[in-house]
Parts: sequence; C-alpha cells; structure tokens
Amino acid sequence: MQKSWTIGANEACDIRVNMPYVSGKHCRLEFNGTDWCLEDFGSTNGTFINGVPLKGRALVQTTDRITLGKTQPMPWPAPLPRIEDGPLKSVALPGLGKTIVLGRDEGCDLTIAFPMISSRHASIEKTSEGWFVRDLRSTNGTFVRGRRITEAVSVNPGEVIGLGSYRLTLSADGVQLTESAPRGRAVLEANGVSVKIAGQLLIAEISLVVQSGELIGIMGPSGAGKSTLLATLVGYQQPQQGSVAICGADLYARFDEFRGQIGYVPQDDIMHTDLTVKQALWYSARLRLPGDFSDQEIHKRIAAVIAQLGLSGLEQSRIGSAERRGISGGQRKRVNVAMELLTDPPILVLDEPTSGLSSVDALSLMQLLRRLADAGKTILLTIHQPSLDVFKLMNGLAVIAKDQSSQNAGQLVWYGPAYPESLSFFESETQKETSNRAESVLQALDRQTVAQWVQAYRGSASFEPWVTGRQSPTVSPTDVQPRNRRSFLVGLEQWWVLVKRILAVKIADFWGTAILLAQAPAIALLIAGVFGSKITAEVTPGNWLEVSNALATTMFLLALTAIWFGCSNAAREIVSEWAIYRRERMVGLSVSAYLASKVSVLGLLCLIQCAVLLWIVGWGCGLVGEVLPMLRVLFLAAIVGVLIGLIISALAHSAEAAAGILPLVILPMVILGGILMPLSELPTGAAWASDLIPSRWAFESLLVQESSHRPLMEVTAMADQCFPISTHTAPDGWRHSALTPSLVLLAMWVAGILSVHALLIWKESHR
Repeated sequence: MQKSWTIGANEACDIRVNMPYVSGKHCRLEFNGTDWCLEDFGSTNGTFINGVPLKGRALVQTTDRITLGKTQPMPWPAPLPRIEDGPLKSVALPGLGKTIVLGRDEGCDLTIAFPMISSRHASIEKTSEGWFVRDLRSTNGTFVRGRRITEAVSVNPGEVIGLGSYRLTLSADGVQLTESAPRGRAVLEANGVSVKIAGQLLIAEISLVVQSGELIGIMGPSGAGKSTLLATLVGYQQPQQGSVAICGADLYARFDEFRGQIGYVPQDDIMHTDLTVKQALWYSARLRLPGDFSDQEIHKRIAAVIAQLGLSGLEQSRIGSAERRGISGGQRKRVNVAMELLTDPPILVLDEPTSGLSSVDALSLMQLLRRLADAGKTILLTIHQPSLDVFKLMNGLAVIAKDQSSQNAGQLVWYGPAYPESLSFFESETQKETSNRAESVLQALDRQTVAQWVQAYRGSASFEPWVTGRQSPTVSPTDVQPRNRRSFLVGLEQWWVLVKRILAVKIADFWGTAILLAQAPAIALLIAGVFGSKITAEVTPGNWLEVSNALATTMFLLALTAIWFGCSNAAREIVSEWAIYRRERMVGLSVSAYLASKVSVLGLLCLIQCAVLLWIVGWGCGLVGEVLPMLRVLFLAAIVGVLIGLIISALAHSAEAAAGILPLVILPMVILGGILMPLSELPTGAAWASDLIPSRWAFESLLVQESSHRPLMEVTAMADQCFPISTHTAPDGWRHSALTPSLVLLAMWVAGILSVHALLIWKESHR
C-alpha cells in the first residue's frame, strides 16, 4: 500500500485539489505504519493544522483538521486515503467468450465487500460485438448509462457501470474494470436550485457543493427554507429550476441508481420506540441490505455500526421516547444515524440533529459526525444556534435568509468557512473586537435586507472558490428515468420482514396489545348479558317478535363490532409511523409490501377478536348457525374495517385526528345498516347509500345464516311486515341473493386495498 501522497493542484499529484488557493505541489502526507506526518512544500497560501500554520513537517492525528490555504478547508480532511480503503479495486477483463462475476461473495472474480452489493451481483462478458453486462437478479440493481438493466446490455470503454450505489469504470482501452472512486467518496451539488410549493417560491437559485470529507452546516431563521433545501438534496422534493447532482450526475434523473448513496436522518427520532436498539437496527438492516445477507453478516454489520457510534452495551435497551423511559436523547440520535450507516452511504444528510439535546450531547454528536467526515463521508446538516465548540467542528457554513416582511424566497447569503470567516462576515465593525459568538450570524441578518447580504457575499473572497469554483458540469435533468419497481421476490422478502417487525412492536407494547385483545371478550360478554336470556327463551306466538328483534339486534351488533375492531386497530397505523414510512420508501420500500404487511398482521388480530367474539356470544345467546360461515362473514367485515381504518390513517394528519374521524364513519353504519329502519322504508338516496355500507351486508348475511337454522313458526301477515328481513326467503334481485353479501364484502376489500395503495402514493408526492 502507498505510504506517501503528494497533494496539490497539478495532475501529477496523488491527491489533486484543483482550487485557486492550492499550490501546484502543496504538501505531502506520509504514513510510517503507526504515525501520520504532514509536510508543507512552501505553498503560497500555506497549510494549517487545526488553524495553526504548518512550518516544515509535523505529526498529525486522525482527529486533526487540515486546511489548504488561509481560509479554505481541504476537500478530503486527513488522513487520506483511509487505511482500510487501500488502492482502487480493479480486475483485468478476460478474453473473447469469457465471463467474470462481480459481487460481495469472496468467490467472485471481483469481490466488492460493500453492504449494498448482492452476493453475486452482475457479470460482464466479452463477445465479438463488444462488452456486455448482465444483472444477476441483484437486490439494488445494475445500471448502465443511468438505467437499471433487466437483460444483457452493451457497455463501451470509458462508461460507468453502477452496482447499486457502487460505480465501476470500463477503462478506455477496454482491458480493465476499475472502481470509479475510493469507497465512500461522493460530491453533493445543488446548482441554481429553486423550489415552489402550492404556488409559493420557497427557495431561489441556491448553489452549493459539499465535497467528500466535509462537514457542512446550514443555518437560517425559521421559514427561510432550510428543510426545503434538505428535502430537495435527498430526493424528496424535485426543484422547479436548477439541478441536484451526485458526482456530476443528476440525482432526479437517476434516482434509483443514487438513492443508496444518501443517508437521510430527519429531525425527529424516527424509530419504533417499543423496540430495543438491536431490534430496530436488525429490521432496518433486513429492509435495506440485499436479501442474500445472512443473519451472521447482519449481526456483524450491526456490531460494527454500534461500535462505530459508541452504542456498545445498549443493544438490549428499549429505545423509548419522551413519554416512555428508554435510552437518552443523545443515544436515540445516534441510533437514528446508525440506521443510515448500515448501508454505509457516502453522503449523510441530517435535519437538526442537535435539536432537543443538551449542550454536552450536542457536542458529542457533532464530534461523532466530525469523525465520520474525517473518514471520508460527505455530511450536510441543518443546525440552530450552535455553540462555538460545535461551530469549530464544521468545515463550512451555508446561511439561508429570507426577509420577514416579504413573501420573497429564501436565498443563500453565505457559503464559506464556518470559523472564523463566517463570524467576521456577519459581525459589524464594532462587534469584531468584542464578539466571537456563533449566535451573531443569525442576529446580524436583520441589519440589512437579504438582497444586500447576497450582494455583499457575492463580492466576498469566499464566493468564487466555494460556489462557482466548485461547480461541475452535470448530466441534463431532462433524461429522467422512471423510478424502478421492486421485483415480486424482493417485495415478498420485505413483506415478511415488516410482518415480523409489526409483531415485535405489538409484543413489546404489551399493555396496548392487551387492551386490543380485551375488547372482544368485554363486548361479547356485554352482548350476551343483555340479549342472551331473550334469544334463548322458548319461542311462543306471544314472544316471537321480541325474540326475533333480540336476535336481529345481536346479529347487527356482531357485524358492527367486527367492523369496529378493524377500524380501531388500523386507524393510527399509518399516520403514527408516516415519517418511518417515508424514510424507508427512500431506500426502496415497496408500497405493496408495506400495505400487505399491515393487512396481514391486523387481519390476524381481527381474526382472533372475531373468533373470541363469536364464541362467547354464540355460547351466551345460544346461536345455532354454522360457526365457520358466520366467522367468515365477521372476518370479511373486520378486514373491510381494517381498510377503512387505513384509509382514515392515510388521510389524517395526526393520530388524534384519525381517532376523531372514527365516529363519523361508524355512525352511518348504524343508521343505514338496516337495524333502525327496514331497508325497504329508506328514502331512495339512503337506500342506494346503504349498498355501500359494510354493516348492512354483514348484518344481512349473519341474520339469514342464523335464522335459517331456527324452527319455522306461522305468523300473521301484519307481524311478518314488522320484521325487517324475512326469516327464510329474500326478496328478488341481486341485493338479496344468498351470495351477494359475501361478494360485496370481497369487492369492498379489493376496493379498499386499491384505495389505500393510491392514497399512500398520493400522500407521498404531496407532503
């Protein structure tokens, strides 16, 4: 392995930094096996270690901050390259008719030990017509010219082959396949980005480039557009103008290829708080990593990330929340970061990671991010009022401002070194000798308009090297590829992981699940206690109407309760974990797998509830109908209730709002269900509306099944008219066919699934 690296602007340097403030041959970094040494070659603008000018040679530590030039941070902070990286991976290509296999497995011709690579990911073959690449049913795909391939595709010399988020280049002479860049190196670039939502321009013409090894902070007042910018940079919100690029290629045009390159940590602690740290990481790894990862490999990967983030000893601790005791707030933030690091993305974007933390926890987290940046990751975060110690950890600072008295969009008023240059830029002349506070950046914004700050910044010494000097030509965003749909097998794997995670959450939330299961026996005992004695009484001409009404009411309550079980079980499911859903969708979660997992687990819960309900009511009320057909109807009704609950949950903006909507859904089922008024007596509009009410169909089916097993009794015509549904015969027409209730409930089931699926996609694109 190379022991010495020259750094400078010349092409002959081992590490080229083509910036105007960097000399042709600026400095040299050496490693003797135990220590790192840095030597300045008499550069024009100097070399600095932690802000101190370097004279000659000096030892450096892995935590030191190296700066080339008086104000600009080195794009890749020392030490470089990482010891574990070594030289770029490459493999000599075979002759005509030969094939080589690329993958994570050690038996491959080119082994790429990278989390997003499948065991046997792709192959490349030389034919008489040239080189052809074939995907070997990998989880994260193989990409040629930005498009995910499904069959053998030709590749030309000099072109890049993407394996998930890993990139290889076919050499110009076509004899070698080489890693495109050292592992973990990526550049994130926004070029003239403007975002408009609901007709309002939120940010305008923002350009910034974050290079590998940099820790960049974004500051600005509330409403300036910081979160909007982050959402745009991670692929959530496509800009109306400008482009977002990774390593010079448009992110939105090639999102499937690059989504594995970005780890996004939202402001809130987005995890299932009832799980332990290891459980949360385990299920996240199973969803994110290729399906051919063995349990042993996942355990090893989790252990490595836990050790890297200082979470050792907390594996079996409950994550918890502000309401339920668990690990500390700072530790929850680290677990949030750990979820993203499972796939080892080269770019890490964090929204207010220090929000709500104590000054000690905030500094500890920022020191962790500093170490990750020093290891080569590209890190961008929003931060509010950092301490001076935190400020000094950042390479650069971007400040977005917006005039409070206008509807103008947020604009970039500074992007340059964080300390001390940004403080000097924003502090007034009278402050410069007395103030050295990070707070002065935001406090200074009110001294003049945003337009004046923009003009001042563009005239500063930092504008050219930090904005225009860093920009690179990007692929045209017009060549947008459709976002790939996961294969059925991958979706099936995700479904099973999600099912196990939901079950784990339900088991961990013991009291919540116990309350849900207790609903069935409690309601069943109440129904049996009220109506049991009347239904089991001997039927006579004098009491038959009372018995019939009690029986009809019981059947209706069974149907309504089954629907209630489904609705109440599901009404909070989506809205309470929407942030988790969006986060996982970004890394390839299938909507169908997610929806199927919800219906599967909630359906199992409803089946248990319905079985207990029918058993107790059947015993207490002396029901004589066949058990399995009646349980089938209750289960179908409950699943329809689940889907209604999921629709409510997808539409609601909070769990409280979802709970408030439930009565508005249940009451029409009571009014139009056929128990309060015979269906034949409903007004025309209400009668047609009743066809859309699941309680009406479940009630009818249950009542017909139960009454058909009871003995006949001669009744007067007058009495027969008093009973809403005939005991043994149904009126003509499709509405009262024997199969109609079950078929209608099945149709409602299908319509519900399609509706929830469409709502999830719609909500994802509109929020």
